[in-house]
Amino acid sequence: MKRLIRIEWLKNFNYFPVILFSSIYFVLVIGFTLMCAQTIPIFGISIKLLDQGFLNFPQIWNFITYFTGLLKIFLGLIVIFTISNEFTNKLFKQNIIDGLSRKEFLFSKVLTITLLSLLSTGIVVSMGLILGFSFSKSTELNLVFKESYFILGYFLKLFSFLTFLLFITVLLKKVVFVFLTFFIWWVIEIVLTIMEYQSRVIEKFDESGRNVTEKIQLLTDYLPLNTMSKLVEEPFQRIRLIESMTGGKYTFEIPYLAVITAIGYSLLFLYGTFYIMKKRDW
Repeated sequence: MKRLIRIEWLKNFNYFPVILFSSIYFVLVIGFTLMCAQTIPIFGISIKLLDQGFLNFPQIWNFITYFTGLLKIFLGLIVIFTISNEFTNKLFKQNIIDGLSRKEFLFSKVLTITLLSLLSTGIVVSMGLILGFSFSKSTELNLVFKESYFILGYFLKLFSFLTFLLFITVLLKKVVFVFLTFFIWWVIEIVLTIMEYQSRVIEKFDESGRNVTEKIQLLTDYLPLNTMSKLVEEPFQRIRLIESMTGGKYTFEIPYLAVITAIGYSLLFLYGTFYIMKKRDW
């Protein structure tokens, strides 16, 4: 394992895209941290997140993992460019000639993805603890990690997303084709979700005559990107202002089916990656 990590380090340490996207990622994460205590516009309404319970334990984990999760594309770019570089500059073929097996090559990439996911998760946990202990109204230990699932969900979200990009990159090799394929797939999932929702939405009325749309389970929720998004749900429903406007109250539920599905997708992408590497004559 140490040998594979060392090989990856030597290949990518001075690679410009790695330096560039890593720097952008860390700058944006730090910028997000500094923004947390500020007043920001959400849906056209100026909201001071501190006053809305944004930084209180345990809900801080929902907010911080959701927003930093939006930056995962920069970690994805590291995976895309480094793997594409392997094939563009014949590094993969040279590694095989030098005695590295295809299994070891894939394992080295899985190690890289795992380390990136762990590093990002560690940063998120550190940020959450710093912000929480600085601004939370309660710092009782039972509240600090009461919703720690969001931390695990964030890690799984990153890992499954990066394995998805690993599979596409090994399949297509060229960066431009990977970007195009990813964008097309993202649009397809959005369109299919909208179509299914419109075909299955059920409208009801409560006693006061207000229209109430029944929450339904969509099959498109279990497409790859939708599944990943379900691991860390959007946090706006937890903001006190939104709760007072809708009259609802957030209830925390672990999406076990999304967890199982995401793990399944990760294993499928890794198997597909290895199958392509084994069958192709590089």
